[in-house]
Amino acid sequence: MRRFEPNRRSMLAAVAAGAVTAAAGLAGPGAARSEAAVRSVALPPQGRTRPVIFVVGDSTSSAYQHSERPRAGWGQALPLLLGPQADVFDYAWSGASSKSFADAGLLDEVVALLQPGDYLLISFGHNDEKVEDPARGTDPQTTFKEYLQQYIDGAAGRGAKAVLVTPVERRRFSALGVAQDSHGAYPQAVRELAAATGTPLVDLTVSSKDLWQKLGAEGTKSHFLYASPGQYPQYPQGVTDNTHFQAEGALAVARLVASELRAQQTLPPGYFQLDAGLDAREGIYWPSERPVDKPVVVDVGKGLAFQTVQAAINSVPEGGTRRTLIRIQPGIYREAIRVPASKPRISFLGLGEKAQDVVLVYNNASGTPKPDGAGPYGTGGSASVRIDGPDFTAANLTFSNDFDEAANQDMKNRQAVALFLTGDRAVLSNVRCLGNQDTLLVDSPSRGVQARFFFRDCYIEGDVDFIFGRGTAVFSGSEVRSLDRGSSSNNGYVSAGSLNVGIKHGYLFTGCRFKSDAAAGSVHLGRPWHPSGDVDAIAQVLIRDSWLGAHISRAPWTDMSGFSWREARFHEFNNNGPGSRITADRPQLDPALAKEFTLEAYLHGTDGWAPQLAGTRADSTQRV
Repeated sequence: MRRFEPNRRSMLAAVAAGAVTAAAGLAGPGAARSEAAVRSVALPPQGRTRPVIFVVGDSTSSAYQHSERPRAGWGQALPLLLGPQADVFDYAWSGASSKSFADAGLLDEVVALLQPGDYLLISFGHNDEKVEDPARGTDPQTTFKEYLQQYIDGAAGRGAKAVLVTPVERRRFSALGVAQDSHGAYPQAVRELAAATGTPLVDLTVSSKDLWQKLGAEGTKSHFLYASPGQYPQYPQGVTDNTHFQAEGALAVARLVASELRAQQTLPPGYFQLDAGLDAREGIYWPSERPVDKPVVVDVGKGLAFQTVQAAINSVPEGGTRRTLIRIQPGIYREAIRVPASKPRISFLGLGEKAQDVVLVYNNASGTPKPDGAGPYGTGGSASVRIDGPDFTAANLTFSNDFDEAANQDMKNRQAVALFLTGDRAVLSNVRCLGNQDTLLVDSPSRGVQARFFFRDCYIEGDVDFIFGRGTAVFSGSEVRSLDRGSSSNNGYVSAGSLNVGIKHGYLFTGCRFKSDAAAGSVHLGRPWHPSGDVDAIAQVLIRDSWLGAHISRAPWTDMSGFSWREARFHEFNNNGPGSRITADRPQLDPALAKEFTLEAYLHGTDGWAPQLAGTRADSTQRV
């Protein structure tokens, strides 16, 4: 596995929350930050190769999290229009005014990140108008301009270029269908400040009003956040919102901003590509949390407040909406770890140089007796780590079950799970899963319910059915290693899927390498598992664009417990390597169906989850 190298965003997010512990809490947006807290964020950027366009503003420009999709801000859509010369970082804050954003310390955070050659797009007004709120309201001719001047000065002090953006118009039409003004004196105040300071201006108030007039009262509903009940799982009751955008509207407004920047030559030529046909809903990246929502950080390790991972988990309140980042110092943590379904948004981050430096391990097996005499643990109960909470992430560590099969030959059931996942939308990067039989259980909360897991650049090893369960799992760029059991003919089975027949996507291995020291032709790719004889548990496994070692059997799929592999959904597509061949016993995916069985399709579900976009050029939350 490659050495773990956290990106700039993950490092800064951790540092920004570093002053926060489970006991101390967090002074988040809306509360003043101390100078020391701001300094903790103000690290000199490292490895920056391109300028960054920073976006600060309110809810109309901010990045929204996946639970709010398809709601989006124009800053979140801006990367879709940007060429390779620069990146976008959208740090706008929903509900903010020029005053509250600065008073919360967020302006200081952004200024600390600026470098010469960067751009700062400044767009406030919607909440400055709320003069009845002393925390946000400003006067257009005095305090509004004074606060905006702080943003201009902050950019200049770092060698970056400020750009003022007037507030985008709301969806307001007269009875005769004429688009209306809604921001009073605030847009003119921005224009006056731009003229007085020589700051470039994007007059989004005018251009957006013109666009709304062109689209009309009905046409604008596809741009603003309108949805009927059941149209989106994030809005089961539907939604009617005349201020905020859905994906198409966010992209349309981003086009207005980019068009003016290009026309005025505020940015170098060629930065924006405005003519490309884009699917806004599929192209925009929605992160699991907004960039301004700092996680609670909990540190685990010798001599720290929490010396076990489970103790750190126990400190997390149930039903929380904020992420808890559990940073784990290098070491071996021998404990059975459980994250209940009531604790979503938990992250494990190993702080070693590589995944081997942090090991979460235990040694229960299915047949191991429970201490209370209630019988054996069973397969699921044997797991060293079980994650039932949704939106879990893990990076740069090892999950292991080191149950000793050789020393327990008298035990009938020796399945020993290292990692057991049921919580939907889990992302695992640069992790190792080590065991023998039943190493990795990718499951779901119940039959017929989909749960999705994304393994990126990971390592999974075992021998018998070592990737199994009814979940939907994508393994991308990962190594799948079959252990040598010493047989010349049968060294085990990689997978044992049990996906409900009503769910289209089960396991996808894409860009993976299947490796082993076992004898040639002695390992099967999979067999169909029907738990308790469930006839509707029809495994779906696709191995595509991957390298298969010589250990893979010429007939790699086999029967299980009286169920024929030919009745399962087993396919290969475009593989290579000595273990790859096309025969009657190796069904190949119909090329016409290839677009229905991509990484994106497996993860998409009904809610449009797209974790693969994190860190790509579509990611407006990437601190580079």
